[in-house]
Amino acid sequence: MKVIAINGSPRNNGNTVFAIRTVAEELAEAGIDVEIYHLGKKQIRGCLACGKCGSMRNQKCIIDDEVNGIIPMLIELE
Repeated sequence: MKVIAINGSPRNNGNTVFAIRTVAEELAEAGIDVEIYHLGKKQIRGCLACGKCGSMRNQKCIIDDEVNGIIPMLIELE
């Protein structure tokens, strides 16, 4: 099993990351692989609800931002 923990805080060493790391350590002790992804300082636009991600079937958003970098990691979890 693999878990992706997404840090939405702009601080890569703040309280949110401390909490994420605490949980990640417990999961690692249970044999679960954890990857922490820092998203807080990256520009991400909101969904336009255009439906292109579904109709194009290429697993990408038409808005080329950091979300397209996360999608492959999320698909890998399936």
